Amino acid sequence: MTSKETTRREPSMPDRPDESPTDPPAPPEQRHRLVSDQDVEDADDVLFAHPPRVVRRWLCECGVDYPCADVRFALLVKSSAEAGE
Repeated sequence: MTSKETTRREPSMPDRPDESPTDPPAPPEQRHRLVSDQDVEDADDVLFAHPPRVVRRWLCECGVDYPCADVRFALLVKSSAEAGE
């Protein structure tokens, strides 16, 4: 290293982030809304007109919706056998 290089040193970086002052975060930019007020009113109307309802469904003994894949296969085999008679 030459003497010129030793005298021209970069400022040292702090070891921890809390040792260096930081500016407060800039306020977020004003963004345009993706929906209009009318869209929000329409969404409220749709949600009011389409409430959830209770649905009764059949479950197979194996725990999945009836008919399960095994039952479908068995029905296919039975219907094929009956069609071949």
